[in-house]
Amino acid sequence: MFASATAINPRLQLSKSSRLGVGERLGDLTAEAFRAYGAFVGRNPGKVLIAMLLFTILTVPGIVYLQINLDLYKLFVPLDAPVRFEFESQKAYDQIPGGQLDVDPPPSLIATPHSTQISTQQTANELKDIPRRFARAVKVKDPSGPQHHDILRFYVVHKRYENLLVSDTLAKLFEYTQEMMNVKMEWGGEQWILEDFCRKNPGQEHCNNDLNIWLKHAENLFRTNGTRNNPNLQLSYPVMYLFNRPKDIGNIIYGVNVTGIKHEIVGARVLTIHWFITFPNSGDNLAAYYRYRDNLNGFWDTKTEESDIKFIPHNEKAMDDELRLIIETAIPFVLPATIQLMFFVYFTNLAKDVRKSKPVEAFFGVISVCLSLGATFGIIFFAGIPFNPVSSTMPFLILAVGVDDAFLLLGAWRMTDPRWSLERRMGVTMSDAGASITVTSLTNFGCFALGYFLSPTPAVADFCIMTAVGVAMDYFYQITFFASIMVYGGMREEKGGMAAYFKCCNKNLQENNKEIEEKVEEEEEEGDNKRRLTDELHEPTIMHRFFKEHFGPFILKKEIKLISWLIFLLYICFSFYGCVNMKVDISPKKYIRDNSPIQTFVYLADKYIWADNVMPTIHIMDPPDFRNSSQRAKFNEMVFRLENTNYSIGRVSTNLWLWEYQSYLNDFPQVIYERDFYKRFHLRNFFSQFDYQQFRGMVKIRDDVPDGEPCIKAFTFQTSFYGLNSWEKRQTELFRWRRILNEYPEIKAFLAGIFSPFLIDQRKTIAPSSMQSVGSAVAVMTLISLFFLPDKQSVFVMSFSLISISMGVCGFLCLWGSELDSVSMGCIIMAIGLAVDFSIHICYRYHRCSSSMTAEQKVIETLSIVGYPVLQAGGSTLWAMTTLPLIPAYLVRVFFQTVVLVNIFGLLHALVWLPQFISALDPLERIPRRIRHPHSQ
Repeated sequence: MFASATAINPRLQLSKSSRLGVGERLGDLTAEAFRAYGAFVGRNPGKVLIAMLLFTILTVPGIVYLQINLDLYKLFVPLDAPVRFEFESQKAYDQIPGGQLDVDPPPSLIATPHSTQISTQQTANELKDIPRRFARAVKVKDPSGPQHHDILRFYVVHKRYENLLVSDTLAKLFEYTQEMMNVKMEWGGEQWILEDFCRKNPGQEHCNNDLNIWLKHAENLFRTNGTRNNPNLQLSYPVMYLFNRPKDIGNIIYGVNVTGIKHEIVGARVLTIHWFITFPNSGDNLAAYYRYRDNLNGFWDTKTEESDIKFIPHNEKAMDDELRLIIETAIPFVLPATIQLMFFVYFTNLAKDVRKSKPVEAFFGVISVCLSLGATFGIIFFAGIPFNPVSSTMPFLILAVGVDDAFLLLGAWRMTDPRWSLERRMGVTMSDAGASITVTSLTNFGCFALGYFLSPTPAVADFCIMTAVGVAMDYFYQITFFASIMVYGGMREEKGGMAAYFKCCNKNLQENNKEIEEKVEEEEEEGDNKRRLTDELHEPTIMHRFFKEHFGPFILKKEIKLISWLIFLLYICFSFYGCVNMKVDISPKKYIRDNSPIQTFVYLADKYIWADNVMPTIHIMDPPDFRNSSQRAKFNEMVFRLENTNYSIGRVSTNLWLWEYQSYLNDFPQVIYERDFYKRFHLRNFFSQFDYQQFRGMVKIRDDVPDGEPCIKAFTFQTSFYGLNSWEKRQTELFRWRRILNEYPEIKAFLAGIFSPFLIDQRKTIAPSSMQSVGSAVAVMTLISLFFLPDKQSVFVMSFSLISISMGVCGFLCLWGSELDSVSMGCIIMAIGLAVDFSIHICYRYHRCSSSMTAEQKVIETLSIVGYPVLQAGGSTLWAMTTLPLIPAYLVRVFFQTVVLVNIFGLLHALVWLPQFISALDPLERIPRRIRHPHSQ
């Protein structure tokens, strides 16, 4: 009968043979390998358990090698970004010695402090001296041992954003700065004052307030009927002119209102006050400084409360502090998330029949994840991979998805015959679930490993490699540590499994066991078969019966399918709409906490500081020969082009030593450029003059060339731009400046010292990088699936589901308020890895069903076996995420949004749309019934 049926049904025979491809054969080999491995664990649970505990003890100490990376440049600058070349070139420029213009030591550039007595001439001189003081303070260094350098900077803004250039306001600000210098702090049994940290001028023992003395003189200038009409002073912005000499003031005044063609200042909304910090980095000095800095912030908070002025603290390490605080805020939430997960797995694995109840086994599933995390951190920290704020979400991810394998293993164990030996039960369990969790772990590992190689952002790449190692370690622990725990639970399954080992659970277990024993005795007295009773006691759990008897048949109804696919169509439409409307938005505010005081600074910077006066420093690493008029003309042409871009302030803002030097030489009729331009006598006299001292630090002199020969090794100059009040404008102009400089390759010019250029370079690369990463991730997931799924149809369905879930995550992230940036790109790659889990389990289990079943029977069988474990996995992940909204940081928030979306959409696909879709495509459904069941005719 069977032979004739096979002869009559060649299409069935073809269908069966088509399944015996690479995926089917590899799947069978994997199943047999896991059957043998499971039998080994069943025979030797103690050895496996001890081995894993020893492995944990050996790896966890690696945590002491922890390094935390808080450097924005190292974290978020793409490896191929132009700003990396600019940054490294700037470091190379800074290493070039300034050189000497004479064999004698250069004259001191330090001027004696001015008196604070106010007069028109003194006011002019003090304003003139501001840039020199800044340059002087930056250069002064204490050569005795390691030093810590910082800048105490406070941005000043009116609470109603009104004009600050009012004499009364300026006088009050200067008075506050004087008070601040007397702030004292008791810490560590000692008294600390600003004198302990401030940078002192050579030959001076005390701090001074010279950097902020301009406030006192500006008060005089802006006093009603004051001396603003001084003919020798042009208070223009961003460069003022004193006796026709340009002086940059763009780094202390922002949000400026100007009038007339000379851009004369009539008001400003943001001012800055500064103190330079330099102190020996030894003992408790650094800790005391951080504490003292917090005290100063408290001082300015007090001034904010008692006045209409708001003070926003900012220093060179402010962003580092913020990134550190994100880590310190996020990591403590791992503990409550772990406890939540323990409660979830405990209560979702309870059953009235103690033989089917596995709460303690599930609890150890969470313990297994925790041990794998400890081993992961020990290994990656020992390997030198630093921790960073993006990586702070990694423990939550491993906790959430790591326990999924435990659900599948427990589900497979429950489907085994309790009358079998432990060795056989564990072998069948691993054979059934081992291949499934292997392919999901392998695809997750592959996805994150691919993210490490494809992500252009180092912070995301480090997150990906950490997560990849974490996924691998979790898989390793689940099939070893947790599998051995399951065997120990099986040894006492008749008494409640692992719960029987704990006295706290014995009372309830004894009551339940007593009820079961009474039922057994009663049934045996009535003559019932003991085998039938055992089968009844070990029948599937309530949830497994629910999926088999109710949920599976329900979703296969025609009217339910119609409604379901209409919802799916709406889902696709909304997802597509969100994807096409997702915009690139990379802003510093995303790298700090929502409630951080620096958010105010970022707002001011975005609105005023990075908009009103953008002054890039142009570095010339191979200067032309300025004796040659054509080379001078070509260089001036480049400067002219920079000065005449869309948002340039123009010639008035250019700070270039060359032009001042030429003007100086023009005062000497006997000077001939071709002969005397590089004469050290002229250069020395030029740079030693009070008005030109500020240019000396901009020029690097070669000491190894004869007098009169080109001796300028490198130099810098600046020109200013305004109106760049959006990141789109900043990106456009930055690329324009770079293109102009690249057209003069012979002088090796580059720019530096502007608004967060690493953000702008990310804006250019993030979209194509995201498309490449997503496409590559989907392709790799599909390729891996080819080796484990039984046939091409399974691979197609899995890939379709993967693309659908990924598109839904991207689209709804946009609708939820997120934009495309380096963090969301990493989360999207993560979503692809997580989405595989839902698709693989259904596809793998569906095609492991008997070929004699109909498509509907396969769906019902699949859902009855893996439906509840998949639901548990998704539910546990969502439950573990519930504490994350309490962390006020964008880095964590977008991670939370991604995990929530991928689990909701993954569950919808796995439990509804995928079973409906895969059953509709089943080849068996396309074979006529008369051929499929000839014996029924």
